[in-house]
Formats: sequence, structure tokens, C-alpha cells
Amino acid sequence: MVSITCYGGVNEIGGNKILIKTEKGGIFLDFGQSFKGESEFFEEFLQPRSKSEYHDLTTLGLLPCLDGIYRKDVFCPGGVEACIPSVQQYWQKSLKSYEEEKETGWTPDAAFISHAHLDHSGYIGYLGNMPIICSEETKNLIKSIDDVGNMSGYQSDILEMKPRNIKSRKSGFFPGSLYVDSDDPIPRNYPEFKSNTPYTTENEITITGFNVSHSVPGAMASLVEAEDTQILYTGDIRFHGRENPDLSSLDGIAPDIMISEGTNIEDTKPDNEKQVQKDIQDLISNTEELVMVGFAWKDLERYETIRDAALAEGRIPVFDPRLAYTLARFDRDIYDEGASVFVERCESMIYSEDDYKKAKHKAGLMDYALWDSKKDTRATDTCHLEKGVYAHDLHTDPNAYVLHLDFYRFKNLLDIQPSPGSVYVRAQCEPFNKRMELSDERLHRWLKHFEINPENKHRPYQYHASGHACGPDILEFIERVKPKNVIPVHTEKPEAFKQLPMNVIIPEVGTEITF
Repeated sequence: MVSITCYGGVNEIGGNKILIKTEKGGIFLDFGQSFKGESEFFEEFLQPRSKSEYHDLTTLGLLPCLDGIYRKDVFCPGGVEACIPSVQQYWQKSLKSYEEEKETGWTPDAAFISHAHLDHSGYIGYLGNMPIICSEETKNLIKSIDDVGNMSGYQSDILEMKPRNIKSRKSGFFPGSLYVDSDDPIPRNYPEFKSNTPYTTENEITITGFNVSHSVPGAMASLVEAEDTQILYTGDIRFHGRENPDLSSLDGIAPDIMISEGTNIEDTKPDNEKQVQKDIQDLISNTEELVMVGFAWKDLERYETIRDAALAEGRIPVFDPRLAYTLARFDRDIYDEGASVFVERCESMIYSEDDYKKAKHKAGLMDYALWDSKKDTRATDTCHLEKGVYAHDLHTDPNAYVLHLDFYRFKNLLDIQPSPGSVYVRAQCEPFNKRMELSDERLHRWLKHFEINPENKHRPYQYHASGHACGPDILEFIERVKPKNVIPVHTEKPEAFKQLPMNVIIPEVGTEITF
């Protein structure tokens, strides 16, 4: 018997945690962070406690309570018996860890990660050291996010696990006092996984990945075969990108179950990434001052769209250093592609090399050996300080540049001092929750203060193509595949799938569906 249980991605966009379970083993399809669920309890200055994340998230129902999936130290750091009894009670656990169950009980064979967005990968750090199956591009992007994305706590343990143990202070204000510290990291198991090449787990579950288009590189759909049951999982998918992988090999395979995303299931028309480039290029052409564009730094396809639009209009495209670092992880040099990098003031704010010791990616692309070695004392790579574009360049010669500037980097406007009549474009999704709406009002005030977008009432111009397929494209793809059953996830409108000419099963959180 094979069962499917959705522990996330149900009546929400993101947070996918889907368990395919067999008698001997199983596999998770993604293990993502639920932004919707967390926003119901947390906000910017109210976050899960860093040394008690697992306890906080499971108590609030944001992580599933399952035996055999979590690493032992998320329940309880090693050496807790040294603490006083009133403290030990907080570390008592009712679940068995991955390490404990691996010997005699049930554990998943692996976790498949469809892509590197945190709503699909953000909770991996809590899992035991099972194989993590994903594309090499996804692993590279996860590494970039870990390096420059301000990850902390267990959520930063995606590529390696840093065991937490209780230790005693040898010096300081309170010698002999106890504290929790991290030991040397243990690399996680990332087997080689290539598109269209089956991978078989120890309990004979076979998973085959298929490259798909999404708003980050390395996204994959997957076909899971277990005990004569076929399950196709779309992950996040679209058909309107700059490049769209050929998925004709999936036509007519008629799997027993198809688990399909439905973010934009009610949208009737597909977006068009090429149209985004045309619209932004037209705006650049009609603007005499600085053009600024906001989009996610992980979106390398949108980077290419903005880069090409700027170059076509004779301007130098200037990008966030996090994006440049990510490109370097894919063996691409942003300067070789006709673009440049914005040099941001930080630390002492004097553009000294020393200002970038805690944010090396802002100074240069970095040699990987230098970046990864904590004890290496060689000089930091400073190619951005030598080749990049500074605020005074943008202020003095604004019509020579197009600047990548997301809202959380708007403090740089205080240095740039853009001329009135400068233009700001939002090349990402519009606000869709209260937190984003509040940020949008702040963005509006920044634009108004600097007289940006006066002709648009100081609101951002909106040019965007979603990372998700529209309804007709999703439904047409499902009908081409011809599954016997469909389970909609990653959608707030699962009922829209009922129009399909096959059995549609609307999942409920934590409810097992058996086949």
C-alpha cells in the first residue's frame, strides 16, 4: 500500500511538505517553510526562538509531529542532563528522532527538493541526515542563499548539520555556566541527481527528475515509482519563461496520481517574460533619468531580462552583489555579460576594504576556497570595489544606468539622491498579504519623497511574469499527462481543479490518502 499525506501546501501557496509512504520507507516531496502559517503567529520582531525553533514551530502546528524524521538535537541539545530539572522539562520530547528510528523503526528514504525557494526547502535543516535529492543547480542556489541570505539557526543547516550541545564556559563573566553551542559541521548527503536519470532509494523507491521552468534555476518536477504506483509531482512550474524545457516525454504516461501546483489556477491568460523585457525596454527608452528595477536576487532569468533590456537601450545594467555572487556559483562572471555591480556603503560607511569583512560578497565575487575557509587570512576579493558602480556614479550620470534595487535596499537612495523624474519598476509580484501591503505603503512614501514616478502618482510601474502557470496551461498539461487521480497543492483554490475529466482529490492537512 502507498499513501500520500500533505503536511503543508494545502489551501495555501507554498509550505509544501508531502509524504509518500510505503510499508518499508517513503520520500518527502519538499519540506518547505509555511509563510502563511508563520505570519499568523510571527512578524519582523517576533520570531521563533533560535535555540528552541523545533519546540516553538511544532507547538504552533507549523511543523508536523512525526516519528523518525527530525534530527536528534532539534528536540534536545546534547548534554541536557547537566541542566537543572526545571529546565530539562522543556526539552522532553514525545517523538522519536531520525537517528533512533533508523535502527529499528520507520524513516523516510529521502527528501526530494523541487527548487530552492524557502517555501519548498526552508525547513530541511530540521530533518535527520537522510539523502536530499535535488538538481545540482538547486544545491548551488541553496549554497548562495546560505552564504548571503541572512539564514540563521537550524534553517541554515540545509547543506550541513551543526550538532548543538550544552557546554560549560571556561571564562567570561560566569565561568562554569552552561550554554548551547554548535560543534563541527557534518555534511548532508546530497547524491548526484540529473534530469531524466532515475535514482533508486534503499527501499526501492525510484525517483526521476524533469527540468521545468520556474523563477529560479534548477527547478524540477519528479516521477516517483513505489510498489507499482506512479506519482507525478509538478513542483512549481510555468510554460511562459525565456526558456521552457521540453516535457513531451510525460505526455500520456497516465500515472496513478498527479500532485499539481495551482498557484494561478484561476488566471485565464499566461504571462510572457518576453513582454516584460519589451515593456521595461520601452520605459527605459522614454526615461531621461535613472531607471531602477526591483526583483528577487535569486531570479536569474529576470536578471537576463533586465540585463538585455538595459543593454538594448545603451545603458549599463547594475545588479545587487548577491545576484553577482549567485551567478559566480554557476561559473558566470557578471562583468563578462556586460553588466556591473552596485557598491553599497556599509559598516564604517567609508568604502574601506575593511567595511566588507562581514559581507564579502559586497566587495567581490570571491574565490570559493577563500569564501569557505574560516581560517584563511588571504585578502578579500575586491573586484566590485575596483569595477563596480557607486552611488555617486548613479547620481552624476543617471541616464547611463539601470539599477537593480529591491525595496529592502532602499536606504541606498539616501546616497544615490536620484533626480526628480527617475523611474522605479516592480518586476515581481504585487502585494498579496497584510505585511506586504504595509511594505508597499512604505515604498510609496520613499518614491514620493524622491519624486520618483510622479506621472504614476509615485506608485511603482508593474511589469512581471509569474513563476507559475495560468489555469488553462496547468489544466492542459494535466490532460496531456492523463493521470488517474489529481491532488491539487500550492493553491488557495483547489476546487478549480474539479473541472478536470478525472478524479480530483482535495487534500486536508495531515490526512492520509491511501492507494
